[in-house]
Amino acid sequence: MSLPETVENIIEMQNVSKRFGGIKALSDVSFSVKKGTVHALLGENGAGKSTLMKILSGVYSKDEGKILLNGKEINIQDYAHSKSLGIALVPQELSLVPYFNVAENIFLGREPKRKGTLLVDWKKLYKDTEELLERLQINLNPRTQVDKLSVSDQQMTVIAKVLALDTKVIIMDEPTARLGHSEVDHLLEYIVNLKKRGISIIYISHHLEEIMKICDEVTVLRDGKSVTTEKVSGVTIDDLIKLMVNREFTTTLEKINRDNSEIGKEVLRVENLSRKNVISDINFSVRQGEILGISGLVGAGRTETIRTLLGIDKKSSGKVYLEGKEINLQSMGDAVKAGLVLVPEERRNQGVVLDLSIRANISLGTLGDYCKFGLINQRKEKQVVSSLVKKLGVKSGSIEQTVSSLSGGNQQKVVLSKWMSKSVKVFFLDEPTRGIDIGAKAEIYNLINDLAKQGVAIVMVSSEIPELQAICDRVLVMKEGRITADLNHNELDAEKLLSYAIN
Repeated sequence: MSLPETVENIIEMQNVSKRFGGIKALSDVSFSVKKGTVHALLGENGAGKSTLMKILSGVYSKDEGKILLNGKEINIQDYAHSKSLGIALVPQELSLVPYFNVAENIFLGREPKRKGTLLVDWKKLYKDTEELLERLQINLNPRTQVDKLSVSDQQMTVIAKVLALDTKVIIMDEPTARLGHSEVDHLLEYIVNLKKRGISIIYISHHLEEIMKICDEVTVLRDGKSVTTEKVSGVTIDDLIKLMVNREFTTTLEKINRDNSEIGKEVLRVENLSRKNVISDINFSVRQGEILGISGLVGAGRTETIRTLLGIDKKSSGKVYLEGKEINLQSMGDAVKAGLVLVPEERRNQGVVLDLSIRANISLGTLGDYCKFGLINQRKEKQVVSSLVKKLGVKSGSIEQTVSSLSGGNQQKVVLSKWMSKSVKVFFLDEPTRGIDIGAKAEIYNLINDLAKQGVAIVMVSSEIPELQAICDRVLVMKEGRITADLNHNELDAEKLLSYAIN
Protein backbone atom coordinates (compact mmCIF):
# COMPACT_ATOMS: atom_id res chain seq x y z
CA MET A 1 0.00 0.00 0.00
CA SER A 2 1.56 3.31 -1.04
CA LEU A 3 1.41 6.16 1.46
CA PRO A 4 0.40 9.75 0.79
CA GLU A 5 3.35 12.09 1.22
CA THR A 6 1.26 14.43 3.40
CA VAL A 7 1.15 12.01 6.36
CA GLU A 8 2.90 13.60 9.34
CA ASN A 9 5.71 11.97 11.28
CA ILE A 10 4.85 11.06 14.85
CA ILE A 11 8.47 10.16 15.64
CA GLU A 12 11.68 11.63 14.21
CA MET A 13 15.15 10.62 15.34
CA GLN A 14 17.75 12.89 13.77
CA ASN A 15 21.49 12.14 13.56
CA VAL A 16 21.49 9.93 16.66
CA SER A 17 24.81 8.47 17.85
CA LYS A 18 25.68 6.21 20.78
CA ARG A 19 28.96 4.80 22.13
CA PHE A 20 29.62 1.98 24.59
CA GLY A 21 33.19 2.50 25.70
CA GLY A 22 35.33 2.38 22.57
CA ILE A 23 32.58 0.85 20.42
CA LYS A 24 30.30 3.11 18.38
CA ALA A 25 26.96 1.30 18.33
CA LEU A 26 25.13 4.03 16.38
CA SER A 27 26.59 6.63 14.07
CA ASP A 28 24.52 9.58 12.82
CA VAL A 29 21.31 7.51 12.47
CA SER A 30 18.12 9.20 11.25
CA PHE A 31 14.77 7.41 11.51
CA SER A 32 11.15 8.59 11.29
CA VAL A 33 7.73 6.99 11.63
CA LYS A 34 4.48 8.32 10.16
CA LYS A 35 1.25 8.41 12.17
CA GLY A 36 -0.94 5.34 11.91
CA THR A 37 1.59 3.20 10.03
CA VAL A 38 3.58 0.02 10.63
CA HIS A 39 7.26 0.81 10.10
CA ALA A 40 9.77 -2.06 9.95
CA LEU A 41 13.27 -1.69 11.37
CA LEU A 42 15.64 -4.18 9.76
CA GLY A 43 19.29 -5.14 10.08
CA GLU A 44 21.57 -8.01 10.98
CA ASN A 45 22.22 -8.79 14.64
CA GLY A 46 24.53 -6.06 15.90
CA ALA A 47 23.36 -3.51 13.31
CA GLY A 48 22.04 -1.19 16.05
CA LYS A 49 18.26 -1.83 15.97
CA SER A 50 17.88 -2.62 19.67
CA THR A 51 20.18 0.23 20.71
CA LEU A 52 18.16 2.73 18.66
CA MET A 53 14.87 1.52 20.13
CA LYS A 54 16.25 1.48 23.68
CA ILE A 55 17.12 5.15 23.20
CA LEU A 56 13.59 5.88 21.98
CA SER A 57 12.08 3.96 24.91
CA GLY A 58 14.34 5.64 27.49
CA VAL A 59 16.44 2.61 28.45
CA TYR A 60 19.60 4.26 27.04
CA SER A 61 20.43 7.93 26.64
CA LYS A 62 21.75 9.19 23.30
CA ASP A 63 25.20 10.78 23.00
CA GLU A 64 24.26 13.01 20.06
CA GLY A 65 21.24 13.89 17.95
CA LYS A 66 17.61 14.91 18.42
CA ILE A 67 14.30 13.14 19.00
CA LEU A 68 11.02 14.78 17.95
CA LEU A 69 7.53 13.71 18.96
CA ASN A 70 4.76 15.23 16.81
CA GLY A 71 7.28 17.75 15.52
CA LYS A 72 8.44 18.92 18.96
CA GLU A 73 11.88 18.06 20.34
CA ILE A 74 11.82 15.89 23.46
CA ASN A 75 14.55 14.85 25.86
CA ILE A 76 13.63 11.37 27.10
CA GLN A 77 14.84 10.93 30.68
CA ASP A 78 14.11 7.26 31.32
CA TYR A 79 11.77 4.36 30.54
CA ALA A 80 8.94 5.77 32.68
CA HIS A 81 9.22 9.15 30.98
CA SER A 82 9.03 7.51 27.54
CA LYS A 83 5.86 5.64 28.54
CA SER A 84 4.32 8.86 29.85
CA LEU A 85 4.91 10.39 26.41
CA GLY A 86 2.94 7.55 24.78
CA ILE A 87 5.92 5.48 23.57
CA ALA A 88 6.00 1.86 24.76
CA LEU A 89 8.19 -1.16 24.15
CA VAL A 90 6.93 -4.75 23.84
CA PRO A 91 10.23 -6.59 24.35
CA GLN A 92 11.25 -9.94 22.92
CA GLU A 93 11.53 -11.29 26.47
CA LEU A 94 8.03 -10.70 27.88
CA SER A 95 8.07 -8.90 31.24
CA LEU A 96 5.12 -10.21 33.23
CA VAL A 97 4.70 -11.39 36.82
CA PRO A 98 3.89 -15.10 36.27
CA TYR A 99 1.99 -15.68 39.53
CA PHE A 100 -0.22 -12.58 39.04
CA ASN A 101 -3.37 -12.77 36.93
CA VAL A 102 -4.10 -10.81 33.74
CA ALA A 103 -5.78 -7.90 35.53
CA GLU A 104 -3.02 -7.58 38.12
CA ASN A 105 -0.36 -7.51 35.42
CA ILE A 106 -2.14 -4.95 33.26
CA PHE A 107 -2.68 -2.50 36.14
CA LEU A 108 0.48 -3.32 38.10
CA GLY A 109 1.48 -0.18 40.01
CA ARG A 110 -1.76 1.58 38.97
CA GLU A 111 -4.33 -0.54 40.82
CA PRO A 112 -7.59 1.28 41.69
CA LYS A 113 -7.91 1.87 45.45
CA ARG A 114 -10.90 1.84 47.76
CA LYS A 115 -11.92 5.36 48.66
CA GLY A 116 -9.77 6.81 51.42
CA THR A 117 -7.56 3.70 51.74
CA LEU A 118 -4.52 2.05 50.17
CA LEU A 119 -6.44 -1.20 49.66
CA VAL A 120 -7.00 -2.49 46.12
CA ASP A 121 -10.57 -2.15 44.86
CA TRP A 122 -10.70 -5.63 43.31
CA LYS A 123 -14.23 -5.23 41.92
CA LYS A 124 -13.20 -2.10 40.02
CA LEU A 125 -9.90 -3.68 38.93
CA TYR A 126 -11.66 -6.56 37.20
CA LYS A 127 -14.41 -4.30 35.80
CA ASP A 128 -11.82 -1.89 34.35
CA THR A 129 -9.84 -4.80 32.90
CA GLU A 130 -12.94 -6.34 31.29
CA GLU A 131 -13.85 -2.99 29.72
CA LEU A 132 -10.29 -2.43 28.49
CA LEU A 133 -10.02 -5.90 26.93
CA GLU A 134 -13.42 -5.51 25.28
CA ARG A 135 -12.45 -2.12 23.87
CA LEU A 136 -9.15 -3.52 22.59
CA GLN A 137 -10.87 -6.64 21.20
CA ILE A 138 -8.56 -8.93 23.18
CA ASN A 139 -10.16 -12.17 24.30
CA LEU A 140 -8.66 -12.86 27.76
CA ASN A 141 -10.07 -13.72 31.18
CA PRO A 142 -8.88 -11.03 33.66
CA ARG A 143 -8.71 -13.62 36.46
CA THR A 144 -6.44 -16.12 34.66
CA GLN A 145 -2.96 -16.46 36.17
CA VAL A 146 -0.38 -15.41 33.57
CA ASP A 147 1.77 -18.55 33.79
CA LYS A 148 -1.31 -20.56 32.78
CA LEU A 149 -1.64 -18.61 29.51
CA SER A 150 -0.22 -19.61 26.15
CA VAL A 151 2.74 -17.57 24.89
CA SER A 152 0.39 -15.89 22.42
CA ASP A 153 -2.01 -14.81 25.18
CA GLN A 154 0.91 -13.60 27.31
CA GLN A 155 1.93 -11.44 24.34
CA MET A 156 -1.59 -10.02 24.13
CA THR A 157 -1.50 -9.30 27.88
CA VAL A 158 1.64 -7.19 27.37
CA ILE A 159 -0.02 -5.37 24.46
CA ALA A 160 -3.11 -4.69 26.62
CA LYS A 161 -0.86 -3.39 29.41
CA VAL A 162 0.83 -1.05 26.94
CA LEU A 163 -2.40 0.19 25.37
CA ALA A 164 -3.95 0.84 28.79
CA LEU A 165 -1.49 3.76 29.06
CA ASP A 166 -2.95 5.57 26.02
CA THR A 167 0.08 4.59 23.95
CA LYS A 168 0.55 6.23 20.54
CA VAL A 169 3.74 4.42 19.45
CA ILE A 170 4.41 0.73 20.13
CA ILE A 171 7.85 -0.79 19.55
CA MET A 172 7.55 -4.54 18.91
CA ASP A 173 10.80 -6.49 19.11
CA GLU A 174 10.52 -9.93 17.44
CA PRO A 175 6.87 -10.30 18.55
CA THR A 176 6.31 -13.58 16.66
CA ALA A 177 9.53 -15.31 17.72
CA ARG A 178 7.79 -17.77 20.07
CA LEU A 179 4.47 -18.12 18.26
CA GLY A 180 3.04 -20.92 16.15
CA HIS A 181 1.71 -20.37 12.63
CA SER A 182 -1.92 -19.66 13.57
CA GLU A 183 -0.84 -17.45 16.48
CA VAL A 184 1.40 -15.42 14.15
CA ASP A 185 -1.50 -14.82 11.77
CA HIS A 186 -3.70 -13.68 14.66
CA LEU A 187 -1.08 -11.23 15.94
CA LEU A 188 -0.46 -9.78 12.47
CA GLU A 189 -4.20 -9.21 12.02
CA TYR A 190 -4.30 -7.45 15.38
CA ILE A 191 -1.39 -5.19 14.43
CA VAL A 192 -3.27 -4.16 11.28
CA ASN A 193 -6.29 -3.30 13.48
CA LEU A 194 -4.08 -1.19 15.75
CA LYS A 195 -2.88 0.72 12.71
CA LYS A 196 -6.49 1.40 11.69
CA ARG A 197 -7.02 2.99 15.11
CA GLY A 198 -4.20 5.44 14.42
CA ILE A 199 -1.54 3.75 16.53
CA SER A 200 1.96 3.69 15.05
CA ILE A 201 3.97 0.46 15.23
CA ILE A 202 7.74 0.06 14.95
CA TYR A 203 8.17 -3.57 13.95
CA ILE A 204 11.47 -5.43 14.41
CA SER A 205 11.54 -8.92 12.90
CA HIS A 206 13.87 -11.24 11.04
CA HIS A 207 10.84 -12.82 9.32
CA LEU A 208 10.82 -10.80 6.11
CA GLU A 209 7.56 -12.30 4.86
CA GLU A 210 5.79 -10.71 7.88
CA ILE A 211 7.25 -7.33 6.98
CA MET A 212 6.07 -7.65 3.39
CA LYS A 213 2.59 -8.53 4.65
CA ILE A 214 1.85 -5.80 7.23
CA CYS A 215 4.43 -3.00 7.05
CA ASP A 216 4.10 0.27 5.14
CA GLU A 217 7.72 1.42 5.25
CA VAL A 218 11.05 -0.16 6.15
CA THR A 219 14.29 1.33 7.42
CA VAL A 220 17.47 -0.73 7.12
CA LEU A 221 20.41 -0.34 9.50
CA ARG A 222 23.87 -1.74 8.83
CA ASP A 223 26.91 -1.49 11.10
CA GLY A 224 25.26 1.17 13.27
CA LYS A 225 24.27 3.40 10.35
CA SER A 226 20.99 4.00 8.54
CA VAL A 227 21.24 2.67 4.98
CA THR A 228 17.85 3.58 3.52
CA THR A 229 14.11 3.96 4.13
CA GLU A 230 11.81 2.51 1.47
CA LYS A 231 8.12 1.88 0.92
CA VAL A 232 7.51 -1.83 1.33
CA SER A 233 5.42 -1.86 -1.84
CA GLY A 234 8.53 -0.89 -3.80
CA VAL A 235 10.96 -3.57 -2.60
CA THR A 236 11.32 -7.35 -2.64
CA ILE A 237 12.64 -9.73 0.01
CA ASP A 238 15.81 -10.12 -2.09
CA ASP A 239 16.24 -6.32 -2.10
CA LEU A 240 15.94 -6.17 1.69
CA ILE A 241 18.46 -8.94 2.26
CA LYS A 242 21.02 -7.26 -0.01
CA LEU A 243 20.50 -3.97 1.85
CA MET A 244 20.91 -5.69 5.23
CA VAL A 245 24.04 -7.73 4.54
CA ASN A 246 25.62 -5.76 1.66
CA ARG A 247 26.43 -8.99 -0.13
CA GLU A 248 24.70 -11.55 -2.30
CA PHE A 249 22.62 -13.99 -0.27
CA THR A 250 20.07 -16.61 -1.21
CA THR A 251 16.63 -16.24 0.35
CA THR A 252 15.77 -19.88 -0.23
CA LEU A 253 17.63 -22.14 2.14
CA GLU A 254 19.13 -25.00 0.20
CA LYS A 255 20.11 -28.34 1.69
CA ILE A 256 23.61 -27.99 3.11
CA ASN A 257 25.93 -30.26 1.16
CA ARG A 258 26.14 -33.34 3.39
CA ASP A 259 27.31 -36.85 2.70
CA ASN A 260 24.94 -39.39 4.30
CA SER A 261 27.74 -41.96 4.23
CA GLU A 262 29.25 -39.92 7.09
CA ILE A 263 26.34 -40.98 9.35
CA GLY A 264 27.60 -43.69 11.70
CA LYS A 265 26.21 -46.05 14.29
CA GLU A 266 23.37 -45.35 16.70
CA VAL A 267 24.33 -43.09 19.60
CA LEU A 268 21.03 -42.48 21.39
CA ARG A 269 17.80 -44.47 21.52
CA VAL A 270 14.59 -43.52 23.32
CA GLU A 271 11.90 -46.11 24.04
CA ASN A 272 8.35 -45.37 25.19
CA LEU A 273 9.34 -42.18 27.02
CA SER A 274 6.37 -40.61 28.81
CA ARG A 275 5.65 -37.81 31.25
CA LYS A 276 2.14 -37.75 32.65
CA ASN A 277 -0.20 -35.39 30.78
CA VAL A 278 2.71 -33.94 28.77
CA ILE A 279 4.32 -36.50 26.41
CA SER A 280 3.39 -40.10 25.67
CA ASP A 281 5.21 -43.13 24.15
CA ILE A 282 8.08 -41.25 22.51
CA ASN A 283 10.28 -43.55 20.41
CA PHE A 284 13.23 -42.48 18.26
CA SER A 285 16.96 -42.89 17.74
CA VAL A 286 19.76 -40.71 16.39
CA ARG A 287 23.13 -41.74 14.94
CA GLN A 288 26.64 -40.32 14.83
CA GLY A 289 26.81 -37.38 12.45
CA GLU A 290 23.04 -37.28 11.94
CA ILE A 291 20.97 -34.09 12.22
CA LEU A 292 17.51 -35.02 13.50
CA GLY A 293 14.86 -32.30 13.52
CA ILE A 294 11.77 -32.12 15.73
CA SER A 295 8.85 -30.21 14.24
CA GLY A 296 5.34 -29.39 15.46
CA LEU A 297 3.16 -26.52 16.60
CA VAL A 298 3.76 -24.59 19.82
CA GLY A 299 2.62 -26.81 22.69
CA ALA A 300 3.17 -30.07 20.80
CA GLY A 301 5.64 -31.30 23.42
CA ARG A 302 8.93 -30.80 21.56
CA THR A 303 10.86 -29.00 24.31
CA GLU A 304 9.19 -31.16 26.95
CA THR A 305 10.49 -34.30 25.22
CA ILE A 306 14.07 -33.06 25.37
CA ARG A 307 13.78 -31.90 28.99
CA THR A 308 12.33 -35.27 30.05
CA LEU A 309 14.94 -37.23 28.11
CA LEU A 310 17.77 -35.24 29.76
CA GLY A 311 16.40 -35.68 33.28
CA ILE A 312 15.51 -32.00 33.77
CA ASP A 313 11.86 -33.04 34.18
CA LYS A 314 10.96 -36.39 35.74
CA LYS A 315 9.69 -39.09 33.38
CA SER A 316 6.69 -41.29 34.18
CA SER A 317 8.07 -44.24 32.22
CA GLY A 318 10.35 -45.19 29.37
CA LYS A 319 14.02 -45.92 28.77
CA VAL A 320 16.98 -44.04 27.31
CA TYR A 321 19.99 -45.82 25.83
CA LEU A 322 23.36 -44.22 25.13
CA GLU A 323 25.70 -46.22 22.90
CA GLY A 324 23.64 -49.33 23.64
CA LYS A 325 23.62 -48.99 27.44
CA GLU A 326 20.60 -47.86 29.43
CA ILE A 327 21.13 -44.60 31.32
CA ASN A 328 18.98 -43.03 34.02
CA LEU A 329 19.49 -39.27 33.99
CA GLN A 330 18.26 -37.37 37.04
CA SER A 331 19.51 -33.90 36.19
CA MET A 332 21.18 -31.76 33.54
CA GLY A 333 24.45 -32.38 35.39
CA ASP A 334 24.07 -36.13 34.83
CA ALA A 335 23.37 -35.47 31.15
CA VAL A 336 26.49 -33.32 30.69
CA LYS A 337 28.68 -35.97 32.36
CA ALA A 338 27.25 -38.52 29.90
CA GLY A 339 28.08 -36.25 26.92
CA LEU A 340 24.57 -34.90 26.28
CA VAL A 341 24.31 -31.11 26.25
CA LEU A 342 21.44 -28.68 25.69
CA VAL A 343 21.41 -25.30 24.00
CA PRO A 344 18.07 -24.01 25.38
CA GLU A 345 15.45 -21.92 23.60
CA GLU A 346 15.58 -19.21 26.28
CA ARG A 347 19.25 -18.41 25.80
CA ARG A 348 19.10 -15.12 27.74
CA ASN A 349 17.52 -16.78 30.79
CA GLN A 350 18.96 -20.30 30.62
CA GLY A 351 21.92 -20.31 28.23
CA VAL A 352 24.11 -17.42 29.40
CA VAL A 353 24.72 -15.24 32.45
CA LEU A 354 24.14 -11.83 30.90
CA ASP A 355 26.15 -9.77 33.37
CA LEU A 356 29.25 -11.97 33.10
CA SER A 357 31.94 -11.65 30.45
CA ILE A 358 32.25 -13.75 27.31
CA ARG A 359 35.26 -15.44 28.92
CA ALA A 360 33.37 -16.34 32.11
CA ASN A 361 30.35 -17.64 30.20
CA ILE A 362 32.34 -19.86 27.85
CA SER A 363 34.54 -21.35 30.57
CA LEU A 364 31.63 -21.80 33.01
CA GLY A 365 30.68 -25.26 31.77
CA THR A 366 34.27 -26.54 31.73
CA LEU A 367 35.83 -24.61 34.62
CA GLY A 368 37.25 -27.78 36.13
CA ASP A 369 39.51 -28.14 33.09
CA TYR A 370 41.36 -24.97 34.09
CA CYS A 371 41.58 -25.61 37.83
CA LYS A 372 44.38 -27.14 39.89
CA PHE A 373 44.41 -27.18 43.70
CA GLY A 374 41.37 -24.88 43.63
CA LEU A 375 43.08 -22.21 41.53
CA ILE A 376 42.08 -21.21 37.98
CA ASN A 377 44.84 -21.21 35.35
CA GLN A 378 43.71 -17.92 33.81
CA ARG A 379 46.30 -18.02 31.04
CA LYS A 380 45.03 -21.39 29.81
CA GLU A 381 41.41 -20.27 30.23
CA LYS A 382 41.98 -17.13 28.13
CA GLN A 383 43.84 -19.07 25.43
CA VAL A 384 41.02 -21.61 25.04
CA VAL A 385 38.26 -18.98 25.13
CA SER A 386 40.06 -16.72 22.65
CA SER A 387 40.50 -19.66 20.29
CA LEU A 388 36.79 -20.58 20.50
CA VAL A 389 35.68 -16.96 20.01
CA LYS A 390 37.80 -16.77 16.88
CA LYS A 391 36.66 -20.17 15.61
CA LEU A 392 32.96 -19.38 16.00
CA GLY A 393 33.28 -15.78 14.81
CA VAL A 394 31.90 -14.12 17.95
CA LYS A 395 31.93 -10.39 17.17
CA SER A 396 33.11 -8.46 20.22
CA GLY A 397 35.66 -5.92 21.41
CA SER A 398 37.31 -8.44 23.74
CA ILE A 399 36.56 -11.64 25.65
CA GLU A 400 35.99 -9.46 28.75
CA GLN A 401 32.96 -7.78 27.13
CA THR A 402 29.68 -8.62 28.93
CA VAL A 403 27.37 -11.01 27.09
CA SER A 404 24.40 -8.65 27.60
CA SER A 405 26.01 -6.21 25.16
CA LEU A 406 26.18 -8.80 22.34
CA SER A 407 23.63 -9.31 19.58
CA GLY A 408 21.35 -12.36 19.71
CA GLY A 409 23.41 -14.24 17.13
CA ASN A 410 26.63 -13.68 19.03
CA GLN A 411 24.99 -14.68 22.31
CA GLN A 412 23.98 -17.95 20.68
CA LYS A 413 27.57 -18.53 19.55
CA VAL A 414 28.72 -18.02 23.14
CA VAL A 415 26.22 -20.69 24.30
CA LEU A 416 27.58 -23.12 21.68
CA SER A 417 31.17 -22.23 22.58
CA LYS A 418 30.63 -23.37 26.17
CA TRP A 419 30.63 -26.98 25.02
CA MET A 420 33.04 -26.91 22.09
CA SER A 421 36.02 -27.99 24.20
CA LYS A 422 34.09 -30.92 25.74
CA SER A 423 33.64 -34.40 24.34
CA VAL A 424 29.98 -34.14 23.33
CA LYS A 425 28.09 -37.14 21.96
CA VAL A 426 24.69 -35.49 21.36
CA PHE A 427 23.87 -31.79 21.01
CA PHE A 428 20.24 -30.86 21.73
CA LEU A 429 19.43 -27.51 20.11
CA ASP A 430 16.09 -25.90 20.99
CA GLU A 431 15.14 -23.21 18.44
CA PRO A 432 18.84 -22.42 17.79
CA THR A 433 18.21 -19.53 15.41
CA ARG A 434 15.19 -17.87 17.07
CA GLY A 435 15.57 -14.09 16.87
CA ILE A 436 18.71 -14.29 14.74
CA ASP A 437 19.21 -12.52 11.41
CA ILE A 438 19.71 -14.33 8.13
CA GLY A 439 23.47 -13.83 8.02
CA ALA A 440 23.99 -15.15 11.56
CA LYS A 441 21.63 -18.05 10.79
CA ALA A 442 23.90 -19.21 7.97
CA GLU A 443 26.85 -19.17 10.37
CA ILE A 444 24.92 -21.24 12.94
CA TYR A 445 23.89 -23.73 10.24
CA ASN A 446 27.50 -24.16 9.20
CA LEU A 447 28.52 -24.71 12.84
CA ILE A 448 25.83 -27.38 13.21
CA ASN A 449 26.97 -29.03 9.99
CA ASP A 450 30.61 -28.98 11.13
CA LEU A 451 29.65 -30.64 14.42
CA ALA A 452 27.81 -33.37 12.50
CA LYS A 453 30.84 -33.93 10.25
CA GLN A 454 32.89 -34.51 13.41
CA GLY A 455 30.52 -37.37 14.33
CA VAL A 456 28.38 -35.51 16.87
CA ALA A 457 24.69 -36.42 16.79
CA ILE A 458 22.36 -33.39 16.61
CA VAL A 459 18.75 -33.23 17.80
CA MET A 460 17.20 -29.89 16.83
CA VAL A 461 13.79 -28.43 17.69
CA SER A 462 12.69 -25.81 15.16
CA SER A 463 9.46 -24.03 14.24
CA GLU A 464 10.89 -22.93 10.88
CA ILE A 465 10.12 -25.43 8.14
CA PRO A 466 12.69 -24.01 5.66
CA GLU A 467 15.33 -24.48 8.35
CA LEU A 468 14.38 -28.12 8.87
CA GLN A 469 14.37 -28.70 5.12
CA ALA A 470 17.79 -27.10 4.78
CA ILE A 471 19.88 -28.97 7.31
CA CYS A 472 18.09 -32.05 8.67
CA ASP A 473 18.60 -35.65 7.58
CA ARG A 474 15.33 -36.67 9.23
CA VAL A 475 12.47 -34.87 10.98
CA LEU A 476 10.12 -36.11 13.70
CA VAL A 477 6.73 -34.39 13.73
CA MET A 478 4.91 -34.02 17.06
CA LYS A 479 1.32 -33.30 17.97
CA GLU A 480 -0.23 -33.22 21.45
CA GLY A 481 2.74 -34.92 23.09
CA ARG A 482 3.11 -37.74 20.57
CA ILE A 483 5.25 -38.37 17.49
CA THR A 484 2.98 -38.49 14.44
CA ALA A 485 5.61 -38.93 11.71
CA ASP A 486 9.28 -39.78 11.12
CA LEU A 487 10.24 -38.33 7.73
CA ASN A 488 13.52 -38.56 5.82
CA HIS A 489 14.93 -35.51 4.03
CA ASN A 490 13.28 -36.31 0.69
CA GLU A 491 9.85 -36.25 2.39
CA LEU A 492 10.23 -32.82 3.99
CA ASP A 493 7.46 -31.09 2.08
CA ALA A 494 6.04 -28.09 3.97
CA GLU A 495 2.44 -29.17 3.41
CA LYS A 496 3.19 -32.70 4.62
CA LEU A 497 4.96 -31.44 7.78
CA LEU A 498 2.04 -29.17 8.64
CA SER A 499 -0.57 -31.86 7.98
CA TYR A 500 1.13 -34.26 10.43
CA ALA A 501 1.36 -31.44 12.99
CA ILE A 502 -2.30 -30.42 12.67
CA ASN A 503 -4.36 -33.45 11.59
